[in-house]
Amino acid sequence: MSKGSQRMGVYICRCGGGIDNSLDTERLAEMAKGLPRVARVSTMDFACSPAARAAIANDVKEHGLDRVLVAACSSRLYLREFQQTLEEADRKGCMVEMCNIREQCAWVHFDDREAATAKAEDMLRMSHARLQDQTWTEKANVSRVNKLRCTGCGICESVCNFNAIHVSPDKEFNGLRKANVNINACEGCGACVAACPTAALDQACFSNQQMVSQIETFLRDGRMAFPKVLVFSCNWCSYAAADTAGLKRMAMDPHFCALRTMCSARVDPEWVLKALSKGADGVLVLAGHPGRCHYEIGNLRTRKRMALLHNYLDQMGFDPDRFRIAYVDSEEAEAYVRTVNEYVDKVRALGPNPVDPRTVVSPKRLEMPWLDIKPPKRWDEGLEL
Repeated sequence: MSKGSQRMGVYICRCGGGIDNSLDTERLAEMAKGLPRVARVSTMDFACSPAARAAIANDVKEHGLDRVLVAACSSRLYLREFQQTLEEADRKGCMVEMCNIREQCAWVHFDDREAATAKAEDMLRMSHARLQDQTWTEKANVSRVNKLRCTGCGICESVCNFNAIHVSPDKEFNGLRKANVNINACEGCGACVAACPTAALDQACFSNQQMVSQIETFLRDGRMAFPKVLVFSCNWCSYAAADTAGLKRMAMDPHFCALRTMCSARVDPEWVLKALSKGADGVLVLAGHPGRCHYEIGNLRTRKRMALLHNYLDQMGFDPDRFRIAYVDSEEAEAYVRTVNEYVDKVRALGPNPVDPRTVVSPKRLEMPWLDIKPPKRWDEGLEL
């Protein structure tokens, strides 16, 4: 489906005052009405309640929506419930995205209503951009291969810790070696995608296009004042710690936005370069502690990859201090708050990013179109002997 034919519904939860007391949900709703391809905007007290979910399902049918964006609590809590509600209403083709404005905005920025509202607007724009670039066929966080790009190098096979990728001769490509993903074995960490040198691999629901769109939306359209810090968070470790920090009402500096990935190994170095080249004042990658990865060794790959990136940033014209990798586990809410606040303070002391986005050629590997060409012919095909 083309973007032009999309119809999106945006639902903003007040959480019985739990969100509304800290940020302006009505202002958020007015902003949402101006977003592209939004056909329906509504605010509700408890979006997670059965009655509210049923009302959303009815809106999907009545207004012909094919995408639903719920600005409420963490996707770790109720995303599956919203998906199940639409499936039960026979709306399986409708995609759902959640924007975490409760735990990671309203509940940690309760002392500055204006800053919390501005950040919530940025978060909603980013989630909107992410949902626009999702397709209805994406049902799980599995990797997929564009065999037209694949060179058969085998890096993905060596990186996969679950024996889900095999590189072998492919009959459709005249025996050339191509990668094949066993979706039943794929755990969805995304480590192979970030490692692929030709961007032949991508991950459903966390595609390169979705992640790049969120980065660009935050830096191009965001209302956040200096400093602007981008934080890449692992779903199982640092993102869970962020949710816990919200539950504990731990005050945080509002000058950052978190991007969730299933594993820190999914963070592509090109995302970091993209963010810095587009004007981010700082980039922080938060992985789980080495030896405690949900995917066993994903954070070890992250540590090695990001250490190499850090060493080369200066040669690329970026201040290495504007990038950092740190380690926070799911139960370490205090460490999460301390790490993020200290890094934001450090970036504030560095001053605005001096890089002018208009003069920087940002990385293009991930933006190459998925080539629509036919497999190569054998040299002797059609030759009469």
